[in-house]
Amino acid sequence: MQEIKRRYVIPGDKIIEGNYKPLMNVVKSGNYLVSTRVGIAEAGKDGVKVIPLSGVYIPRVNDLVIGKIIDRSSLSWDVDINACFFAHLPAQDVFGRDFSPAKDDMGRQLSIGDLIIARIVSFDRTRDPMLTVQDKDLGKIPYGEFIKISPTRVPRLIGKRGSMIQTIEQATQTRVIIGQNGIVVVTGRDPDGLSLAAKAIKLVEEESHTTNLTQRVKTLLNVQDPVDPEQPESMNASSSTESSTQPQSSTESSIESSTQPQSSTESSTPNNSKSGSNSKEKHRNDNSEKSSNNDSNNDQKEKKQVIK
Repeated sequence: MQEIKRRYVIPGDKIIEGNYKPLMNVVKSGNYLVSTRVGIAEAGKDGVKVIPLSGVYIPRVNDLVIGKIIDRSSLSWDVDINACFFAHLPAQDVFGRDFSPAKDDMGRQLSIGDLIIARIVSFDRTRDPMLTVQDKDLGKIPYGEFIKISPTRVPRLIGKRGSMIQTIEQATQTRVIIGQNGIVVVTGRDPDGLSLAAKAIKLVEEESHTTNLTQRVKTLLNVQDPVDPEQPESMNASSSTESSTQPQSSTESSIESSTQPQSSTESSTPNNSKSGSNSKEKHRNDNSEKSSNNDSNNDQKEKKQVIK
């Protein structure tokens, strides 16, 4: 599988050739995947996508959005979802099928200015987005700090497998609710934590296209990377080896100093070996001379016996 390096693309740029699945802001043209937005192209296990650098939010079905109630009619609420379309939340979705405009007071459930988190159930070019709050964790947001960012920065704020948002939440002891439409609500009890979380979110928005962003966010939040339990041992081992090298150097120097007399002894050993060999040769010569003398004496004795 061919790898794709993160790179900037514009509409019409060919990203890659082959059998890849086109994802967000990518279409297939022939055997190529082509970008439809100005942004950064990247590939994952799911397919190829382009993260746009700027742009407005375009509603999509099943998106989770955070909106503000701006108006109401007898049958629904109008919701601002930070898009070029206003969304609608039916009253029956809140009160149930037994809703009656004459009996039920809509203002008792949701008032103008309230924030809600909802899911888009339908949207097309002929009708405005329709919302629902029937799913789990959906509905009115009672309190929190309201932050608005560019919708194109939402994937970077979430991070891979939610790593970025988890880092912010754990470091600030807050809960961060992110809408796909670029609306963020931060809740928590500590005002300092709320302020620090807001700074981290703004940092991600401003520098989402840069590298090493996670490390800068951790620096802002004063978060240290987890230390590998084996690392201190290796560090201690390395330090001990480094410390042990110092006496080794001294021993090496002492060894070198001791090698000098050894060299003298080594130089003397050939002489000793030579002297030993000379003594052996002398001993052999003496033995040969003695044997020759004995032979001559024996010869003389034999001659005397013959004369007699």
